[in-house]
Amino acid sequence: MKTQEKTMQNNRRQLLKMIAGGTASAPFVSAGLLAAGAGFANTASAATSVKNVIFVFIPGGAPGGASTTITPSAGLQLKACSAPLEPVKQECVFFANTNMQGHGGHGLPQTTLGALTGAPKTIDLALGDVLGGTTPFSSIQLGVLSGNTSISAINNWTKTPVITDPSRVFEILRDVQASTNPQFQQQYKQMAINLEAVQQLQQRLGSFAGARLQANEEGIRQLQAEVSSTGVLPGCDLQQVAWPAESIPPNNGAHFTRLWELQTNNAITAIKCGLTRVVTMLMGNDEDDFTVTGFDFTYGLAANGAPFNVYVDFRTYLTARLTHLIQQLQSTTDINGAPLLDSTLVVQVTNMGDTSINTGANAPFMFAGGGSSIRRGQVVSAPLHTQVLDTVALAMGVYGTIAPYSAAGPITSVVA
Repeated sequence: MKTQEKTMQNNRRQLLKMIAGGTASAPFVSAGLLAAGAGFANTASAATSVKNVIFVFIPGGAPGGASTTITPSAGLQLKACSAPLEPVKQECVFFANTNMQGHGGHGLPQTTLGALTGAPKTIDLALGDVLGGTTPFSSIQLGVLSGNTSISAINNWTKTPVITDPSRVFEILRDVQASTNPQFQQQYKQMAINLEAVQQLQQRLGSFAGARLQANEEGIRQLQAEVSSTGVLPGCDLQQVAWPAESIPPNNGAHFTRLWELQTNNAITAIKCGLTRVVTMLMGNDEDDFTVTGFDFTYGLAANGAPFNVYVDFRTYLTARLTHLIQQLQSTTDINGAPLLDSTLVVQVTNMGDTSINTGANAPFMFAGGGSSIRRGQVVSAPLHTQVLDTVALAMGVYGTIAPYSAAGPITSVVA
């Protein structure tokens, strides 16, 4: 116990030095990317192929409720708002007849992930505490046009803020990766200096001793490759990756699609490169007062005044963004060369059933991915959304380790 406490103290001191040294600026830390307990938690060994989880918050439920426009038939015939999931529907588990436990509607979005159930933390933060012992971040909260909305909370009310600027997210991921592997960075920098010296000598000496210098240059490059391969995973040296040469105002709904793509890249990079195992992503905000690409009005107005088909089109657009995330996880490989989706569980959550009437009944919840640990390609009844949350814990191998969110327990027919 003393050894563990000493390790935690050392890690805490290292984090404070990192912050003081400027590698992670104060705005980033205060903005919540470093979730409470980052890097200080114990590690759990789960007997499951699910190693990572991404929670995706789509506010406002579904037009007319999930059974009307989202939940497919038993044969997976998709409905209007779930139609974009056609290419990935065999990767999905759709939960039917699901009601929000405790609160459905605007005002308390943190209930989406299990606040106000008696558990000390929402499930993303609880999972981060258990799974984040070997990663720089216990969990990461990202958003697009999310404003002040957060669905992550400690003790019901202390919310973890969301970062909505993708370029700043990438910057902090890159800086923290560098600070958490100082030996790798020092070695790589020293070899870069040596390589530059050899190249300067070649320019000065011309062909004289050229063969020996060429051998030295090749040797240094080989060492660089070896250090890079052992220091970070292939394609994960963020120090060598440039942010896309574009600057998009993070509060401009006309760029919602591109902002979501950039945040998706951040989420996948963070998981693939071992920076975190738990990500929470928000589309829009709890009050539905956001616009998106191609729509001239807010989501709330679409649900409360526009023709029903407009509301359906808006929600269908948001489903298409979810599909993009799932497909990116399919096409990205992990360290073993397998699709990252096989080891990552995507959990789509919401705060109500139908935003036009602000009810908690018939709310759309679903899984995607998870590989052989999840019985995918089915529709399953889940009476309470908190049972869906407990099913996530079961899939991650930590049900019983973190506090349960429902007295009814997980939906056992989902986890293989």
